[in-house]
Amino acid sequence: MRILLFFLLMATTSCTPATPPLQLAQDCNAVFTSAELMEGHWLLQPKTLRIRQSALLEIGRKKIPMEGFLRLDLEREEARLLAMNEMGVVLFDLQVTSDGEQLHRVLPQLQQVKGLAQGVAQSLRQIFLRPKPQRDDQFESFGNSQRFLRPLAEGDTLTFLFDCQGELRETRYGVDSRDWRILYGHYQSFGAVRIPQEIVLNDYQHNVKLSLWIREVKEEL
Repeated sequence: MRILLFFLLMATTSCTPATPPLQLAQDCNAVFTSAELMEGHWLLQPKTLRIRQSALLEIGRKKIPMEGFLRLDLEREEARLLAMNEMGVVLFDLQVTSDGEQLHRVLPQLQQVKGLAQGVAQSLRQIFLRPKPQRDDQFESFGNSQRFLRPLAEGDTLTFLFDCQGELRETRYGVDSRDWRILYGHYQSFGAVRIPQEIVLNDYQHNVKLSLWIREVKEEL
């Protein structure tokens, strides 16, 4: 069986997956305080969510579709992903924390893949767990958007861009976004929480693009 996944994460390719444009509404003003944005930000809520999602991994010209069930504990900063291929075959069962990961189950063909758990865990961590806006970040307003900015070592920066509705639309790390970038779009209410239906991560260093489509969200009570 030929199943490709994150073992190509470190591969050098001649084609970089395209970065989708960030489109913000132009006919509105962002007037939230930094405290209001943090209070309403879905990734800062003390909730546990069960998410059904579809995914497309692009590494250069290669495209690998997947399906998955994600348990996301935002208060403890933990995620557990059960990933399957389009035929329903379980690829792996991975638990991720803010600073580590544990592979509970993996398809035999992927068991010897170097860096499998680390590659998947890093993407999940960046999208759902860390980094997050902090109260001591620099806070700036730009008409229809607002952002938290955190200077890092060696001239790098970390930014969190919110639109005029107070919803996170972009997280960027690095100078001129050379390292990685996450776009969050098409927010929809799932119960009392507004969550993006589409999430796109671009890892520019490794020429990788991961797109997620949120199909269903249930809050664990």
